[in-house]
Amino acid sequence: MAHQLSIFVENKPGKFEKITKILGEKDLNIRGFSVASSGDFGVLKIIVNNPEKAFEILKENNITVSIRNILAVQIDDNSGSLHNLLNILSTNNINLEDCYGISVAYNKSAVIIIEVEKYPEAEKILLANNIRILNDSEIYSL
Repeated sequence: MAHQLSIFVENKPGKFEKITKILGEKDLNIRGFSVASSGDFGVLKIIVNNPEKAFEILKENNITVSIRNILAVQIDDNSGSLHNLLNILSTNNINLEDCYGISVAYNKSAVIIIEVEKYPEAEKILLANNIRILNDSEIYSL
C-alpha cells in the first residue's frame, strides 16, 4: 500500500522551500507533488521514497503533516484512458477525493495518484477491471 504525505503550509515565500530542505538533508526524494492553496494556507501533498521516515522527520520539525493511503494506478497514455478509470470508479459509487498525475512516463503509460474514500473497495474494483496498481517499491522508485 502506497502513502502520500499531506502537509499544512502557510502560503508565504520560503515555506515550501523549508520542507524540501528538511527532506533533502535526510536523503528523502520527492517523487511527485501537488500544491493547493486557499488564501493564507495551502496543502502540499507529496510522494516520497520513504513516507514513514519523512512523516517522522517533519513531525520532529513541528510541521503539521498527515499520512494517507493512496492508489497509484497505471493507465495507458492515450485519450480516453483517464475517462475509463473515472468511469469505473463512479459506476461503482467510489468518490474521488483527490487526483493528480506524476511527471514521469512509466512503461509508456501514465501514472495517476488517486485518493478515494473507500480505499479497500476501490482497490478491489480497479483490480477486477484490469487496472494495474503500482506497489510501494514501484511508486517510491519512480
